[in-house]
Amino acid sequence: MVTESASKPSPRRRWPALLLILMLMTVGANLLYAALAPRKILLTGEAGDLLYAAAFDEFADEWDRYEGQQSAKIHENRLKLDISAAQTAGWSTARHHFGDFDITAQAAARAGPLDNAFGIIFRKQGADEGLCDLPAVVLCAIDRYLPLAGAAIRQIIEPASPASYYAFLISSDGYYSVWKTAHGRQRKLSAWIPSPQIKTGLRAENAIRVLGRGPQFQFFINGQPVMLCIPADSQALSTYANGECIEGTMQPALHDDSLAAGRLGVIARSMQAGGLTVQFDNIIVFSPADSQPNEESRA
Repeated sequence: MVTESASKPSPRRRWPALLLILMLMTVGANLLYAALAPRKILLTGEAGDLLYAAAFDEFADEWDRYEGQQSAKIHENRLKLDISAAQTAGWSTARHHFGDFDITAQAAARAGPLDNAFGIIFRKQGADEGLCDLPAVVLCAIDRYLPLAGAAIRQIIEPASPASYYAFLISSDGYYSVWKTAHGRQRKLSAWIPSPQIKTGLRAENAIRVLGRGPQFQFFINGQPVMLCIPADSQALSTYANGECIEGTMQPALHDDSLAAGRLGVIARSMQAGGLTVQFDNIIVFSPADSQPNEESRA
């Protein structure tokens, strides 16, 4: 009499099933993370209300911090951005989201060439907005609760969607400009324009302000409004030369409805080799007043 013994499945046959289970667990965990993750909540208020303030002697965990060729850290109760490579930008944004806003920040370049760029980043959206985009829930948890380790992970794993934002920049040699980055592609909305309102030189501290109401934005340096060079063709490049806005007009405000809400923060860009260090302090955000406020009072 011949009896048939139950044959054991080959280990090789179990690997595909185990991999499939692992994949399903990863997808399920990420879906659960997405369902439980906090949704974006806009900070809003009545006209003129104080929405947010940061002096960096506390609440440091509310701001992006990371290490590397671009670093953002709290140093001597100030937010410091260090950029080591040329033509490279670094930024730090608060965890909160804003629609309409009136933000002012004190900023000073501490090291590097005078040909630099630093200022306020606003309506920032992107890979770190909202739900986690990393491929595993463990990485999502690390990114959320261990910012330095999360930043290192994101240097290795490219985010699913590049950042989009506006930026108002000044330079230590006395110029200002406005830029927009859409899904990683950068565009100059208003060319570099010289301004006597900018305090030039390293360690010179300037008050930079942006007022955003819906699709309209106004810009101020040390309490004074500045004009923008807006091209007549909305797709053209803003060009300013010899005191004139080429093929465009000087306007008191920018109109752009691409980004309706997002994070607020600070940004620095190195234009040359040699690195750049910029420190920021006293970041204050108001809800825009019904009427134009006294500019000097917010400087």
